Amino acid sequence: MKKFKTISIKSLLVILVTLLGVNLLTTSIQVHATDTEEITITDMAGREIVLEGPATRIVVLQPSNAEILFSLGAGDVIIGRGEYVDYPTEEVEDIPQFATGENMNLEEIIALNPEVVITTTMNQSEDQMSQLEETGIKVITTDASTIEEVYDSIELLGLIVGYEEEANLLIEDMQNTFEEYSQKADEGNKENLSIYYEISPLEFGLWTGGQNTFMDEIGQMLNLENVFSEVDGWAEISEEQVLEKNPDYIITTTMPFEGSNPVEEILGRNGWDAISAIESGNVFQANSDEFTRPGPRLMDAIITLYEFVYGE
Repeated sequence: MKKFKTISIKSLLVILVTLLGVNLLTTSIQVHATDTEEITITDMAGREIVLEGPATRIVVLQPSNAEILFSLGAGDVIIGRGEYVDYPTEEVEDIPQFATGENMNLEEIIALNPEVVITTTMNQSEDQMSQLEETGIKVITTDASTIEEVYDSIELLGLIVGYEEEANLLIEDMQNTFEEYSQKADEGNKENLSIYYEISPLEFGLWTGGQNTFMDEIGQMLNLENVFSEVDGWAEISEEQVLEKNPDYIITTTMPFEGSNPVEEILGRNGWDAISAIESGNVFQANSDEFTRPGPRLMDAIITLYEFVYGE
């Protein structure tokens, strides 16, 4: 193995927390209006929350939820953001930013006087969220690991801010994009191709996405068989397992760090030279944010993956 870093530990933790913090609880979204003002919702952690009306002051802790709100045209309701909320870049740069996780300063959030804090199932501790709720702030949880659950998140956020129609249009746009590229793949005359998704590099322990993940589903749409389809969710796997699976394609979400090249690192791994993807050079460095955040940019992910596999 070549002796250089491919990703910072901090960046890797962001990816893993983003992915592992989803799909721990699966519930349907329910909504009904108790009168012309109040909105009662059941969030994706199964908790019932009553809002006095569409929220206009929101703190968003996770990047995917911020990206959804901006895609709905409701980015102006975000008055505070977690440290990894960084897109769309120009729009978020002036929004107050603070640490998340165990280092989060609750006083910073409370000082912003938000109506709602949006989090994910593993974003913050129950104690932290309870402390926020004790001040009267509503805490709403999303939880999306599959594409259908991404749609649920979009619907939920649309209800929270009163952008139900925009949410439906965004979901329809995503569905149409997925259908378009699925059909293009069907016409691509490529069959029995396998793929390995690497969301954590060798030096930090290999992790991948198995069944019941949006990453796996996007590959299925493009007729790519996930070599770890027997794995459920996001899981740690071994180097020996990858060698045994012998994928035709390898996708890495590792981003360059200190001048490193993730693709070159994979191509140069000891003992990996017999893997079909290595022999053919079919190793692709994906945009980590597009491929690992459960939001609208999954449309970009399927387009990019299609272009890599089908050469267009």
